[in-house]
Amino acid sequence: MKKSLLVSLLCLLFLSGTAHADARRVQIVREAAEQGDAAAQNKLGVFYEIGASIEQSDVEAVKWFRMAAAQGHGEALYNLGEMYEAGRGVEQNIEEAISLYKKSCERGCKCGCRKYRQLTVDEEAPVVSF
Repeated sequence: MKKSLLVSLLCLLFLSGTAHADARRVQIVREAAEQGDAAAQNKLGVFYEIGASIEQSDVEAVKWFRMAAAQGHGEALYNLGEMYEAGRGVEQNIEEAISLYKKSCERGCKCGCRKYRQLTVDEEAPVVSF
């Protein structure tokens, strides 16, 4: 009985330390995002999209993806395209998703290129070498 209590206490201590570390990581990313760092804005959007150490919110995810996308961040353009394609946090708009995927592709995001081609079946899709 004592051994299982000790194991439970150790697990609780470990998990509470992890939660604190995760909250601190979110705070660091948020501070950088609020200062205009596009990569941090995109990452904060992902945190909101999946609810990682923060309350899940598609609307907040879109807000942060949009800020990073406005700076030309390729992955944020892709992520925002996914939100438009699925209608998460915004009204579904396939044309807008395609436009965002194309811009993402042009900025070197392979996922953006793949989604653009899937949705347009266009031989004229931008070709990006990596």
